[in-house]
Amino acid sequence: MTIRVNSTRFGELEIEEKKVIKMPEGILGFAEQGFILLSSGSGPFCWLQAVDNPDLAFVVVDPQTAVPDFEVKLTADEYSHLGLFEKGETVILTVVTMGSNPLDITINLLGPIVINPETMTAIQVVLEGSRYSTRHPYFDDSLTRKYDNTELVDEKASTGLEKLYAG
Repeated sequence: MTIRVNSTRFGELEIEEKKVIKMPEGILGFAEQGFILLSSGSGPFCWLQAVDNPDLAFVVVDPQTAVPDFEVKLTADEYSHLGLFEKGETVILTVVTMGSNPLDITINLLGPIVINPETMTAIQVVLEGSRYSTRHPYFDDSLTRKYDNTELVDEKASTGLEKLYAG
């Protein structure tokens, strides 16, 4: 079964209903509870588009493209909300803050979005007492010195999110 999703960025989209990510608790500060993941076309960034609000879309990315050892330790309640067993597969995304200079892109590592790809259920986790920040630089200093902006964004590899893309 398909549904229609309106987006100010992408127009009207026809999406398989099973591709809707359900976030019963929403994203902090937002009431929306249904989202779809859309490819940006190239590179690691993608869009998390609200199903019921055409104006709301977040640029998101797999945090391990910037911080390879990034991990989220879920509580028993969080596992339960996601319908996961302790070792179940998850997809983790972080919200991106774009800068006027692509080298100034940051990611929110304190509030990652954790998705159960089997049930398409997600929660935003708040990592308290973490060494991470809400504005972690996406590109480290060695990359900033090595590449110009275009090469830098394209070199960050695809992370296997394609299976979740709605369109």
